[in-house]
This record gives sequence, C-alpha cells and structure tokens, in this order.
Amino acid sequence: LEVQKNENIIIAGAGVMLSKLANTAAREELTGLEFAAGIPGTVGGAVMMNAGAYGSEMKNVLLWADVMDQDGNVELGYRTSCLERLGLFTVRAAFKLTPGDPEVIRSQMEELARKRKEKQPLEYPSAGSTFKRPEGYFAGKLIEDAGLKGFSVGGAQVSKKHAGFVIN
Repeated sequence: LEVQKNENIIIAGAGVMLSKLANTAAREELTGLEFAAGIPGTVGGAVMMNAGAYGSEMKNVLLWADVMDQDGNVELGYRTSCLERLGLFTVRAAFKLTPGDPEVIRSQMEELARKRKEKQPLEYPSAGSTFKRPEGYFAGKLIEDAGLKGFSVGGAQVSKKHAGFVIN
C-alpha cells in the first residue's frame, strides 16, 4: 500500500484485502472506505465487480486503475464493470478519499460491522452476499418469500439469518 497523504490518495495492489485498505485509510485519517471494511475480498475483485455496501461502492472512491480503456473509463455499474467483458483484470488501483476525524471513521466502521454481525451469517463460511439485487427488490427477501430460507443441499445452505447468503 502506498499512501499519498498530502493528496488523500491510497494506491493498492489488486491482491490487497479490502479490510486492510479500509483500516489503512482509517489509520491515515481518510474517510470514504468505511463501507469496504467488512467486505470479504480484494481490491482487484472489488474493482472488477464495483463492490459496495451500505449505500457506497467502489465507483465513489476509485480514482484510477491500471486497467482503464483508451478513454480512461472503467464503466462501473451496479456490481459490474467493463473489465470482465473486455477480458481485463486489475493490477492496482488508486482511491481518492477525504480527510476525516479518525474517531468518526472508526465509529462508522464499528457501526457497519455491528450491522453486518446482526444481519449477516458471519459465523459461517460463505463468499459473502451471493446475489445481485434485482431492480426494485431485495434478493434475500425474494428467496425467503419463495420458502428457501434454511434450504440445504449437501454442505451448502441458504442462511436462516439472511437468505441472500449461501453458507457452508
């Protein structure tokens, strides 16, 4: 990780875990990545799918990535980007953040972690939230309404806590 404190920028390799990136930002008193602290994954994967949570996503803080097209765009949309379609992957990315109060940043990260723990099955192995939210709906609610909450096949189960997660 490279921190350019005077410009409020953090540059991270694709393999850096989002939790490490968010914690580095907090330590450097930079706000904008609090939402990413609890997302299981790496910078490369997060840019590829425009990862997000709690009302924010990568496109809100991504300054540049080494995979941009000739116009300098990555075409980030809801849990998608142009990278997969173009057969590209992220090598590293820079995030433009905002100076913030470290106590407020940590407090927000702790609040989001509390919400995750309360609503998500973090006590079991999973790949995180499994499904994209259909426009106008919540995938977990649709799965629950279909009677599949708790349904299992082999070692995989639709979580009883949150139907949007498939747990092991």
